[in-house]
Amino acid sequence: MTGDGDHTHDLVIANGTVVTPELGAFEADVAADGDEIAAIASPGTLSGDRVIDAEGKHVLPGAIDPHTHHGIYRGLEADAETESRSDLVGGVTTIGNYFRRGGSYEEIMDGYFAEAEPNYYHDYFFSLGLLSFEHIEEIPYIVEELGITSFKWYKNYKDVAPEKFGTNSEMHDDWADAFIQALAAQDAPTTLGHHSENMEITSALGDNPYLDSAVDEDQEYRDYDVLVDQFPDYAETQSMTASGSLARQHDYDDGFYAVHISAGRTADELAMLHDAGWEITGETCTHYLTLTAEECDERHNVNPPVRSKADQETLWKRVADGTISCIGTDHCANLRDDKVGEDVPDSLPGFPSSATMLPLILSEGVHEGRISLERAVEVTSTNTAKAFDIYPKKGSIQVGTDADLAVVDLDETKAVTPELLRGGADYSPYEGREVTGWPTHTIVRGQVAYEDGEIVGEPGHGTHIDRPI
Repeated sequence: MTGDGDHTHDLVIANGTVVTPELGAFEADVAADGDEIAAIASPGTLSGDRVIDAEGKHVLPGAIDPHTHHGIYRGLEADAETESRSDLVGGVTTIGNYFRRGGSYEEIMDGYFAEAEPNYYHDYFFSLGLLSFEHIEEIPYIVEELGITSFKWYKNYKDVAPEKFGTNSEMHDDWADAFIQALAAQDAPTTLGHHSENMEITSALGDNPYLDSAVDEDQEYRDYDVLVDQFPDYAETQSMTASGSLARQHDYDDGFYAVHISAGRTADELAMLHDAGWEITGETCTHYLTLTAEECDERHNVNPPVRSKADQETLWKRVADGTISCIGTDHCANLRDDKVGEDVPDSLPGFPSSATMLPLILSEGVHEGRISLERAVEVTSTNTAKAFDIYPKKGSIQVGTDADLAVVDLDETKAVTPELLRGGADYSPYEGREVTGWPTHTIVRGQVAYEDGEIVGEPGHGTHIDRPI
């Protein structure tokens, strides 16, 4: 531990139990000056202009949700403000926004930065969807000029991208081969998120959900099992393995990031690939860890769908043993009236959930004995920072790193409601659920942004994290 007891700091979090994967849990004071952690010292030894007594509470690195979709339904300006505000309730201090547009990113991203910068309460980074050959040509500009080093490969838009986005690519493997080689050639480290889905299989099993023409008004009511049947686990598993293999041919499997793994079968396959020396990073989402298909309805339409209890338990096992490294949410902000359709497949895909990510992992993971508290910090913060090349600036409690902190009361139980979460949505997929383990304070780059149930931060304090760092 380091620090100077004679110096008065801007902010001190005193007498808490600090938890980091590097050092485990230990009692300490943590001080911040400006944006950064300035000192870590024995309890009761640091003084500050503002002191928060964290006795009996745990001090964690701020949570990082790497998988959100801000701007997909309501516009980026609105989502940046309401969703980052909501995130503070759950201890989230950074998000990654998977953002996709058919046009030239070189031409349009300045406008989206202008929408985002005045409105985020916390820091954020973009991960851009690759949808066309034009986007491949723009990769060097995106990395060098925009500071964006993470991207996404949407296997679910294969063949439908020209109609959906007006692009010049059907997203076949010749196009994918070209962008993987382009990413591998960059001097800066990059990350490629991969939506694992075999479209030949899923489209043959049901209406194509990515085209407006797919909705048949005359069909009888379709329940959640229709989603599970149309998007089978093996189609996810096969897609991850095949695309990961293509990345591996160009020595890029260490940049390949399999998003929202939903199936136990896929997680087990990933474990086998790791044993064989592959370096793919695996992510799952809170809904796959805390819900089952039997309890899902129109509110829970998401792709891939929530699956069985057996899948859920396998995913927890693979989170615990290190196979799955990161947890995200696939967060989308939408209103109940817009979300809920005539039946489950007719409902909008995606739902709000960033603010519940850390509390659910603490409640269902730590309190249920599935993972340790240190592992919870790894998968909700530290590993994600490493995967997206923002560590140790983010995801760590060390002198000189950003003072992003969540002071957590592990024994605090709250029922999830939209009013609690303070977001743009008027529902939650976890509505009414009793969850144990909530932040009392959320600190973003040295500024207290959430305190005892109140949002006290300001929009515009957050900023884009330019990479490489």
